[in-house]
Amino acid sequence: MMKLSERDSLLRGAYWVTDAGACSGVYVLEEGKIIIDAGNMYGLVDELEELGPIGNLKSVYLTHSHFDHIGGLAEIFQYAEPDVYIHPIARGYLDLHRDPFPAFFRELEKYGKLKLVREGDVLEGLSGLKVLHVPGHTAGDIAFYDEASKSLFCGDAVLSYKLRFGAILSKPDEVCGGRMIDKLNTLKSLLKLPVRHLFPGHGEPIFEVGHDQIKIALATLYQSFYEDDQTKAWEEIGKALLEAGYEEEANQAFERARKVKATH
Repeated sequence: MMKLSERDSLLRGAYWVTDAGACSGVYVLEEGKIIIDAGNMYGLVDELEELGPIGNLKSVYLTHSHFDHIGGLAEIFQYAEPDVYIHPIARGYLDLHRDPFPAFFRELEKYGKLKLVREGDVLEGLSGLKVLHVPGHTAGDIAFYDEASKSLFCGDAVLSYKLRFGAILSKPDEVCGGRMIDKLNTLKSLLKLPVRHLFPGHGEPIFEVGHDQIKIALATLYQSFYEDDQTKAWEEIGKALLEAGYEEEANQAFERARKVKATH
């Protein structure tokens, strides 16, 4: 378990439990009272108990409905009864999982343990976590932003370009409403957000240069859109950067477009 405050004192009480294979990473806040995502493998309870009794866990914030982010709830609810927070759209996709999970979530609803959150809501944790609706990977993806530390807990909305299979893990899931155009618009929106630390659902936390990763993700997406017309790709990258207020980098992209055009 990585102690995030060793990299930034504003991340006090925050930790990262590494992902493994087809299991998301888990972010622990408030010394074990809150977690973001739950992975899907047994052993998370053992990790959390390093910080204190598992009964201290009061809230689970889910970035989206995929099993590699929610499956770990089966183990957690053997020992604790936290409230579970999810976007209303993502709630519907929970019913797509195999039994007994649909019934499990209906029971949570019955007892008032399943909470719906929307864009703009502020949840407990760090200096207060603002909920951002970030569709694209699925229609119900959300991220959580801490303004004080400029940290973005983004699930699979943005993954490191260095992560093996990152493009596959973050691609739109059409069954759950994922759309490439939504992913593009989400990245353009996040580009305007001051992000210092990026905490993705897979791969290691990205400290200090989280915003650069969002730029790379957006540029990579445009280049895939216009694979046969890289001039157009760089022009669109430049427009997005200019719209977000990055004039110097936008000009660099426009210059790149001119050079590509000149060679064809």
